[in-house]
Amino acid sequence: FGSLWQARSSTQALERLARSAQTSPQESHAWGRLIGVVFFLVSYIARHVLRLLLGDSVVSGGGVPFWRCAFGVLIQLGVLPSILVALCSARGGGPPLLPTPDRLQAWGEAWARRRSGVWEWAFGYVFGLFFTFDLILVPLRSNVIIHHVVCLAFHTWIYASPQRPGLHLFMAGCIALEVGTGFSNLLMLLPRRAMVRALFVAMMTLSNATGAYFTFRWLRLQPGWLVWLLVAPATLLILLLRQLHGIAEGYKLFGWSWA
Repeated sequence: FGSLWQARSSTQALERLARSAQTSPQESHAWGRLIGVVFFLVSYIARHVLRLLLGDSVVSGGGVPFWRCAFGVLIQLGVLPSILVALCSARGGGPPLLPTPDRLQAWGEAWARRRSGVWEWAFGYVFGLFFTFDLILVPLRSNVIIHHVVCLAFHTWIYASPQRPGLHLFMAGCIALEVGTGFSNLLMLLPRRAMVRALFVAMMTLSNATGAYFTFRWLRLQPGWLVWLLVAPATLLILLLRQLHGIAEGYKLFGWSWA
């Protein structure tokens, strides 16, 4: 971690973190790894705490333990959006929560030239560990396992391709989709709350639309047609299944059945 540990105070450490967000590739990668390690340790502790509080009962229709739904809400509606806010604050040039696709594309071009950025690396580790955590510690259905393995493989491929454009569009698209899934977890925690169901339907729809647009913008930057042929159909299928889930929950708001 080099000079990471040479800061003599917490203020100096924070100042160095802010500078390394856009300067040293080695130091920013070290900060990203450190954030990933902290995330893993906190997540492991949170798992035990949530299991004690909520138990291991499987949520009806969700197929995952009740504690995992609460854990998902914390990560998908808290940690991942916070990384996006931190990224936007470090990069600057606009609002911290809603970066425009053009800003994201420009940041991706800079990243392809020089892989420097604390929060880019932090997202790489946190997102990958989140899915790995699920695969190792959570009983999952076979379709969810396949989904996680494919997402992890794609995520690894993105970070293992130094010159591939569009990293920040990929990040924003992933976080947008995870926000929708976070509201799905919230609904499984509070299935009898009509307000939560209405919020889920709205946020899932917005999440899918945003994720689809960022995916389209990312695909436009990719050379050749092979990526289009592999990514576009898989993404469309996932978005369709997610939106059908949203429509089914929307029907319940009016007391209708979804056949």
